[in-house]
Amino acid sequence: MPVLLLEIGTEELPPGIIESTALELNQRLHILLKENSIEFGNSDLFWTPRRLAIRINKLSPEKPGIEVEIQGPPQKSAYDTLGNPTPTAIGFARSHNKSVNDLYVKTTKRGNYIFIRKTLPPVPTPEILANHLPQILGTLPFPKSMRWDETGMRFSRPIRWVVCLWDSQVIPFQFGKLTAGRHTFGHRNFTPAPIELTNPTDYETTLLTHRVIASPQKRNEFVIRQLQTLAATVNGKPVPDEDLLKETVSITEYPEPILGCFHQEFLNLPRPVLITALRMHQRCFSVQNEKEQLLPYFIAVANTPDCDEKQVRRWYEKAIESRLKDARFFVETDLKIGLEPLVEEEKKVTWIEGLGSYYDKTIRLRKICRYLADQIPGINPNLLDRAAYLCKADLLTNLVREKEFTALQGIIGGIYAQQLGENEMVAEAISEHYLPRSTDDPLPLTPAGALLSIADKIDNICATYLTGNIPTGSEDPFGVRRQATGILLIILNNHWPIAIDELVQTALKQFPENIVALPIQMILTLFQERLTALFTEMNIRYDVTNAVLKTVWHTPTEALLRARSLQQFRASPEFEKLIIGQKRVANILRAQSVAGMPEEHLLTEPAEKDLFNKASALEPELNQLIKNQQYRDALHLLLSLRPAIDRLFDDVLIMCPDPLLRTNRLKLLHYLWALFARIADFSEIVLDGTSLPSSDV
Repeated sequence: MPVLLLEIGTEELPPGIIESTALELNQRLHILLKENSIEFGNSDLFWTPRRLAIRINKLSPEKPGIEVEIQGPPQKSAYDTLGNPTPTAIGFARSHNKSVNDLYVKTTKRGNYIFIRKTLPPVPTPEILANHLPQILGTLPFPKSMRWDETGMRFSRPIRWVVCLWDSQVIPFQFGKLTAGRHTFGHRNFTPAPIELTNPTDYETTLLTHRVIASPQKRNEFVIRQLQTLAATVNGKPVPDEDLLKETVSITEYPEPILGCFHQEFLNLPRPVLITALRMHQRCFSVQNEKEQLLPYFIAVANTPDCDEKQVRRWYEKAIESRLKDARFFVETDLKIGLEPLVEEEKKVTWIEGLGSYYDKTIRLRKICRYLADQIPGINPNLLDRAAYLCKADLLTNLVREKEFTALQGIIGGIYAQQLGENEMVAEAISEHYLPRSTDDPLPLTPAGALLSIADKIDNICATYLTGNIPTGSEDPFGVRRQATGILLIILNNHWPIAIDELVQTALKQFPENIVALPIQMILTLFQERLTALFTEMNIRYDVTNAVLKTVWHTPTEALLRARSLQQFRASPEFEKLIIGQKRVANILRAQSVAGMPEEHLLTEPAEKDLFNKASALEPELNQLIKNQQYRDALHLLLSLRPAIDRLFDDVLIMCPDPLLRTNRLKLLHYLWALFARIADFSEIVLDGTSLPSSDV
C-alpha cells in the first residue's frame, strides 16, 4: 500500500515548539484522512531544528465513492398544479446527470423539497492531500509566527523547501511561493546541495548519509550513549538532566558530544551553581562520580559533525572558565554581604503593584507561619519564623539577579544560609520553600520547608485573586492552580489537620484593610476544584468525591480519609439499600425548608419514635468515631439505622395533612440527613440501574 512522506524544511525552529508542532501536524493529517474515510497505518514522526517530517504508512489509494442525498428546490416550484415537472425540476435533474424520474419529495423543517440521490466517484488520496495540505500547514498554531514571503503565508520560521512524496511520485501542491517536490537538504555544514529522495522508505537512511539523524528518538539514544561513554573515560557518569537532554536533541541534527575540563578550584562552588552555570550558559552536561560528587569535566554537544574537536573543546573550555569565574565572584560577594542586610533592601523592591514590597510579603509570611506552627505539633516556631524572615533575601543577591541563575532562587538562599551559620532547619526550609514548582517536582522533605512553602503559596494565591488575576478556562498565567495543588499535596502527604478555610482567612487578613471585597469563596472554590482533581488521580470514584466534597471538606486530610472509607464501604451488601433511603431523604428535603431538632411529643407513630430514639442513642458514639477519624466504623454504625429508616418510609406518611406533624417529620429527616452528612452527602452516590422511589411520600 502507498506511503506518504511530508517534510517542511525551515530555518532553525525554536526548540520549545518543534515536538508540539510535529504532533499537531500529525493529528491534523489523521483528522483529514479519517474525515475522508481514507484508511491508513502507523505514522513515523521526524523533527530536527531545520525540518518537520511525517511518514504515514499503508494508505488507502483513494477516498471511496459514496452515495449522497442532494436537496433541490421547493416542491411547489418543481411541479405544477397537475404534478408535472417544471423547468426548475428538469434543470435540477439535468445538472446532476439524472432524469426527472429520479426526483423524490421529502418533508423538511422548511417544508417539502425535492431531492435526488447521487453516487460520488472515488477521489484519489493524493488529490485530497494536495487540496488540503496548504491550509493545514498555513494554520498551524505558533506562539509567534512570521510572514516569510510576499504571499502572506505565516510560519514560525522561513520555509526553505517542501517535500511531498506518494511512494515515488511527487504531490506538487503549492505552499506560499514554494512547490512541493522531492528534494531535501542534509546538514547545513556538511551537504549544502539539494538531495533527491526517491521514495519515503529511504528517508532516514538518505539523510543519515548526509549527517542528519531524522528521528528524535534515535538522536536521544545516541546522545545518551555518547554521554555515558565519554563520562566513563574519566571514571564518571553524566548528571541526569532530562530538560537539557530534550533541548539538546531539539537543537541538533547530528549531535557531536565533546568532553572538556575546567580547573579543579571551581569545584568549591555550590553544586547547583556549578551545574547551572554549565547548562544555562553553554548547554553542557556536568559529570559526577559514583558518590555523586562533581568532577572537573563537562560534556558539550555540538551540532557540527566531523568538526575539529580540539578547537571546539578549547572554545567551550574558554567560555566556561569565564562563566565560572563570574559565578565564583557572585557567590563570594554575596557571602560577604550576607542575607540579613538584604531583608531591609526588600523594602525598595515592589512585589506586586498595590500590594507592597517584598518586605511586606516577608512580614505576611512570618505571620502565616506563626499560625501554621500552632497547627502542627513539634515545629519550632522561632526557627520557622527565622526561615520566613530570610527566605526572600536571595532574590536580591548578585547571583540570582543574573538571568541564568534566576531558577536557583530559594536553593541558593538555603545554601547561603547554611554557609553563613544559620540553623540547619532554617537553611533547609529556605531551600525547599518553592517546592513543588511543577507537577513533576518533589515535595519539601522537612516539616519547616513544607510549612514555609504553604505560607508562600497561599500568599501568592490570595494576592493573585486580590489583584483580579483570576484563572479562567485554560488560562492560568500566575500558576494559582498549580500552587493550590501544591498546598494540598503537602498537607495530604504530611497528614496534617490544616483547614483550608482558616488558612485562606488567615492569609487574607495580612493584606491592607482598604482592599475591596476579599475573595474568600472564590479561593475556596479553587481549592475544592483542585482537591476534586487530586481525588480523581487517586482513583476515587467521581460520585464518592462529590459526596464527600459537597459536605464539609475544608480539612483535606480528613476529607481524603472519608472518601477512601466510603469507597471501601461500597462493597457492603447493605450499601445500596442505605443509599436508596438517603436519596429519598434528600429528595424530600430538597423541596422543603426546615431547621431545628424534631419535638419528641409530636412523634406520634411508632416507626418515627423508634428511628429518633435509635439515632439519638448512637449520636455520641458517632461523634467519638468521627473525632478519632474511624470513618469505616462510623459508616457501619450509621448502617445500623437502615431498618428503622425503611420502616419510617413504609409506615409513616411524611407529607401528611397536619402541618405540625408534617414539619416535625421533616425535621426528623433533616436530623437524620445531618448525621449522615458528617461523612458525606449520600444522595450524590450513583447506583447504576437502581430505580429510585418517588419523593412524594
